[in-house]
Amino acid sequence: MAAGDFDLSLSTLWFTKNPPALPAAIRAAGTTTHTYSWTTEQSYLGISKSLVVAIRFTDTLATTKLLLTWESSNPRNTIKAQQKNFPPPAALSEEDLLKASKTYGENIAKWAEESVGTRVGDGECWTLIYSALSDIADTYRRVGQVPPLVSQGRTHGIMILSVSGASPGSNTGMLHLANVRRGDILELSGAHFRILESAGDVQKPVFKPGSMVSEPIKGGGERNVRMARHTAIVVGVEGDAVKVVEQNGSTVGGVGVEKYDLNTMQAGEMQIWRVVGEKYMGALEAVWEDE
Repeated sequence: MAAGDFDLSLSTLWFTKNPPALPAAIRAAGTTTHTYSWTTEQSYLGISKSLVVAIRFTDTLATTKLLLTWESSNPRNTIKAQQKNFPPPAALSEEDLLKASKTYGENIAKWAEESVGTRVGDGECWTLIYSALSDIADTYRRVGQVPPLVSQGRTHGIMILSVSGASPGSNTGMLHLANVRRGDILELSGAHFRILESAGDVQKPVFKPGSMVSEPIKGGGERNVRMARHTAIVVGVEGDAVKVVEQNGSTVGGVGVEKYDLNTMQAGEMQIWRVVGEKYMGALEAVWEDE
């Protein structure tokens, strides 16, 4: 095993399962998305099988590919494995990031705005983003243009901004400095927003496990919004507030519009991602290419 290679735990025969269960060392290395392909060949010697697995780590965008071959009558003693590890793609320049926004951003934002008042897929927040990028990618392919890279877990291209709510008021101007634009993707983690409103503006609270919790308190003058995980599409920036189209947020189980103001963020993390072209890292394909 070469330096940097994963321990594939071949003795567990995970590769014979359908679908294959990734070995423990890869699962422990981080959240992944993966695809695979099988090949079966029969000869007078018996049945030979091969499996190609392509794995992308969604936090770093590094990629690993595995090629496994064995005789189906005796996989434990005939298994042979190869692996290739590819580093994360290089960072993009500000010029390239702006070009990506101009190429995809407005179409993403319009798709989101046209979905307001509907329910997309299973009604979850991430599904809205994945559906938008998948639909737009299909359109770009049909006209022979480079499609946008579809979300890889909670990674939506290139992160252009990450701010913490630990010190409210310290993030003034950050949306402008990062050049956040329509069609960017917002990702919230452990977020808490404390919003002061007049009594007439406070909405009836709604609670659903895994979704936004809105709790008006102090006579209807304060609203606390807490989200463990939430994803949305940016459709505008107003000072230090980002306007988004979201699903399963303030509109539980459906698509609606909301604003998140950095000045009201008390805890957690807000990330903004710039959608980029598929060529940035290539589509994840279960294909083994010999050197």
